[in-house]
Amino acid sequence: MGYPHPAHPRETPILSRHFGDPGARSLEGWRERGGYEALRQALATDPQQLQAVVKDSGLRGRGGAGFPTGMKWSFMKPDGKVHYLCCNADESEPGTFKDREIMRWTPHALVEGVALAAHAIYAETAYIYIRGEFTEPYARVSRAVEEAYAAGILGADAMGSGRRVDVHVHRGAGAYICGEETALMNSLEGRRGNPRIKPPFPAVAGLFGQPTTINNVETLTAVPHIIRHGAEWYRQHGRPDNPKSVGTKLFSVCGNVSRPGLYEVPLGFPFRDFLYDVCGGAPSGREIKAVIPGGSSVPILTREEAEGALMDYEGFVAAGTMLGSGGVIVFDDRQDMVRQIARLTRFYAHESCAQCTQCREGTAWITRIMERIRDGEGTAEDLDTLVSISENMSGKTICVLSDSCATPVLSGLKKFRHEFEARIAPSRSTVAVPGALRAPAA
Repeated sequence: MGYPHPAHPRETPILSRHFGDPGARSLEGWRERGGYEALRQALATDPQQLQAVVKDSGLRGRGGAGFPTGMKWSFMKPDGKVHYLCCNADESEPGTFKDREIMRWTPHALVEGVALAAHAIYAETAYIYIRGEFTEPYARVSRAVEEAYAAGILGADAMGSGRRVDVHVHRGAGAYICGEETALMNSLEGRRGNPRIKPPFPAVAGLFGQPTTINNVETLTAVPHIIRHGAEWYRQHGRPDNPKSVGTKLFSVCGNVSRPGLYEVPLGFPFRDFLYDVCGGAPSGREIKAVIPGGSSVPILTREEAEGALMDYEGFVAAGTMLGSGGVIVFDDRQDMVRQIARLTRFYAHESCAQCTQCREGTAWITRIMERIRDGEGTAEDLDTLVSISENMSGKTICVLSDSCATPVLSGLKKFRHEFEARIAPSRSTVAVPGALRAPAA
């Protein structure tokens, strides 16, 4: 399988610069491209200085939460305790495949970022937790770690620095819930991958009860570039009027779009230009109906909302959704939104760990109702019930999986209510849905 698409002239390739280049996969090839120079520099630098550089860069977590990376690292102090770093490579969010391509094409970029971050948080041991279905990425990253050990980059005397940095690759068993950071730690410990109640937070009591930092693949891969080129260099990418969202972001694009694939653009890029210029818009003769911009767990946008959005954390919030993981799913005017939302709710019902009652019962209940409406057997009362269940699931569970199921339902009812109503037979009773969820007046 090759790289998903040719480069577009409006991209800003930093992390993706060597995608599609087989020569970048090997240790020798990565060194020829400047690899591991940032790690060499970092191992000779005090961890708190590294934390300060990353904090000044403005890098935020690219896994979906958007928490400032340097601030997260600063929670780890030289306290004499054993520290751990976990790289979350359990990329399972529908519509998202950015981390997969990093691991397929530039595995040493990830290994370098992991080793650098481990040193920055006073950790000697790091784990890369890879999604079980990622057969090729697992093989590529495992090989890169082996090469790094053989070359003395990792181990008891990493790059001759006198510092120990060990990296272990752990393959998951295909559970979406293990992408939640505390469930990931439980899985690494050999326990069932259920999320933990917080507090305590991982920085206090994480993996094996020790202080732990969890970062996403894309986040960690950006760090060596920041260390090599500096915080100011990184901050120049993005829109000048929004210092909270800087750097570039990988966006994976799928669905009814002319040029699907993985694209890297500066945060703040106009979403309209991205959809129509970079990705080519809907297939010939069709129109975009809706877009999910950040993976399946964020609110759906109508075409008009999407065309007015800016592609950063604040820009998407202003449009009524979230940046999330950057998984862009495009629906054209052929798509039945009831059917598509039902597909999403079934996914979340299947992947719930069943620990929380609201999630265990709510995701299953929502899915049954959605599929009943999809099949033309729903009632108007079902629309009220969907709203009630969704609201009682949101913000009331240990993790946000239940919210992820409720979100497309609530945003779908609000913006495509007419499609739900069209599935309900006229002979069935009509019950008013709360005003906030009514379709806007024509």
